[in-house]
Amino acid sequence: MSKPMIASDTMAVIRRHLRANGQLVLFLDYDGTLVPIARTPEQARPDKDLLTLLTELVNAPTFDTIILSGRSLSSLQTMLPISGLTLAGTYGIEIWREGKITLRGVETNKIRPVIKRVKSEWKRLVGKRKGFLLEDKGLTIALHARWAKDAEADLVLETARDLAFLLLPTPPFRLLGGDRFLEVAPSAAHKGQTVDWLLDQIHAPNALPVYFGDDDKDEEAFIAVHGQRGISIGVDTRFPLAQAMEHVTSPQAVRDLLRQFLLELNLDGSRQHLNLNGGVEQKTR
Repeated sequence: MSKPMIASDTMAVIRRHLRANGQLVLFLDYDGTLVPIARTPEQARPDKDLLTLLTELVNAPTFDTIILSGRSLSSLQTMLPISGLTLAGTYGIEIWREGKITLRGVETNKIRPVIKRVKSEWKRLVGKRKGFLLEDKGLTIALHARWAKDAEADLVLETARDLAFLLLPTPPFRLLGGDRFLEVAPSAAHKGQTVDWLLDQIHAPNALPVYFGDDDKDEEAFIAVHGQRGISIGVDTRFPLAQAMEHVTSPQAVRDLLRQFLLELNLDGSRQHLNLNGGVEQKTR
């Protein structure tokens, strides 16, 4: 395992917090953060090493571990079948926590018809063009163009954006961008709002939030974490993250840092585990 690639004073804050029996709320993006960006979403599968690491984090009562991803909840549940792991899919509008699903800020019967209309128009736009992928996540629709030629990708994405503006009622929806990427999503699909909502539900004022992410949607979460006196760690594999307090260079570096957190723990005896009901649950190792 390599040494952590964050500032020594930041690591010292985390170390002191852990050694004082403090809790960490870990927010982890998935694609580009825990696993490298793959050619298609389906190819970004977790390896055995990642599943083992996440299981260890979940079983350590010091941590409340949350995967906060743009992927749908069903996709996360399929890939990460780890008991006790909180999954916040579709930027946090679908949350699986303690055996139940919570929809945050959306009404499916109002969202889905709009998504279907946008999907139909985008499908007609893409047609038989090569290098494009439409990803229907249920409550959002995404258009990937990273495999297309530059000029064609720019033209199609610009036209897709114009079509979306014509079709979308506001403010219930927002457009999300990225690296050759466009997505129509409900306004509640906002990682920063999700961080605030989850921390409010957890009711743990002495917990330290630590967020790992790699793109502009995560930067919205970074701002929320800073407002909660937490730590943001950007994964600079695609472009610089201006809002991140600290930076690492790869998903492997993220995993190494999480293992370093585990090494800081004294797991003898009882520790308290956060839950969404505002209380604590005793766990013994």
